[in-house]
Amino acid sequence: MESNVYPFKANVDCLLSFEGGRAKLAEVTLAEGSPAADREISTLGFPRDTTVVAVLRDEKVVVPRGATTLRVGDEVLVLVTDESEDAVRALLVG
Repeated sequence: MESNVYPFKANVDCLLSFEGGRAKLAEVTLAEGSPAADREISTLGFPRDTTVVAVLRDEKVVVPRGATTLRVGDEVLVLVTDESEDAVRALLVG
């Protein structure tokens, strides 16, 4: 397991890499215009091999549930695979 911050395409950072890079813990800060802003996690259609692990908001950790609404400025931590990386980026960054 690697623990440095790695570029993760577009505006998403890879915080950890697992299984030789096939799975990653990624972080993205939602910007204005993000397709995910002001939407509940359950409505976003994340791929099955993706898990939203935590949302950092106003210096607090929010344990996400399906009904959690993402907001501009949220730091969203997501576990993704190589196969789901592009779809997750599209959902969170656009």
